[in-house]
Amino acid sequence: MDQRQKKKSRDNSTGFEREFSNFISTLWYLSTLGILCFVIFILLALFRIESFAFHTYNNVDEIPYNEVGLILGTSSLTSDGTRNPFFVNRIRAATLLYRKGKIDYILVSGDNRHASYNEPRQMMNALLKEGIPRDRIIADFAGFSTLDSIARASRVFMLRNVTVISQEFHNTRALFIAERESMNAIGFNARDPSSKWGHAGVYIREIFARLKCILDVYFLNTQPTFLGEPIQIGSSPLPKQPSNKPKHATSQPKQITDSAFAQHNPHLNLHIPPKEQTDAAIILKQKHIAQHHLEQAVQRDQNRTPQNNTTAPAAPSQP
Repeated sequence: MDQRQKKKSRDNSTGFEREFSNFISTLWYLSTLGILCFVIFILLALFRIESFAFHTYNNVDEIPYNEVGLILGTSSLTSDGTRNPFFVNRIRAATLLYRKGKIDYILVSGDNRHASYNEPRQMMNALLKEGIPRDRIIADFAGFSTLDSIARASRVFMLRNVTVISQEFHNTRALFIAERESMNAIGFNARDPSSKWGHAGVYIREIFARLKCILDVYFLNTQPTFLGEPIQIGSSPLPKQPSNKPKHATSQPKQITDSAFAQHNPHLNLHIPPKEQTDAAIILKQKHIAQHHLEQAVQRDQNRTPQNNTTAPAAPSQP
């Protein structure tokens, strides 16, 4: 008896271990499959971002005209205090586009999170030194990130067509975000620094910036930090403001009929001829009259029936 119980207990233990092992195997398989699918999705998204390089231009003579050019902000100085070549080349690219008549206005968008750090002001001063008129430069002081700059260009400055000005690796990511904003954006590629190895950290950081961009667009639906009231640049249309004014009539007003006019003006004693009855109205009226006559005839027959059915008194019985 004891051996049988021990064997049964051993079988139950073995069955539990087998089921637990199957559960772990299934969980491992599903986790591996999920990670693999996520990695494939990220790779496809990275290829998608890179595909926007086909919407960028290196030659100023080939790029189409857009009324507004958008410079994406960066610091004017590097960490060691020297001139930032990314900044310098973006200013030169924007100046070239303006002088060639490819843009009429320049929107400078950058970080001004602290009073001591003002990217838009730095870009504005640099453009003024290049001879760009002050009234052709618009500053966006809330472009804390590329997503902020693109989203605000669409939702605050109401731009549908825009030329983004930055280095090519940056433009492709910006155009990817612009597609989410339903913008018709193109990019003009400023020159890269002559020594890429000296700025390798920027290109390495761009890899992580693209991964974050994929999460922001596809998973987190990240919104800009600040928006605000619409601002017009050039001929860009502002959204219509709600109005309490009545809308214009879309159809001709109805004409008042003679009978309605007579009802509202009884003192005029107008003689309005009665409307002619339609065939359907005549038939319906005749039907009601016939039904009324039938009901009267049935009622007369019912009143006459008791008199005809009255029995005569019985004769007296014989003795």
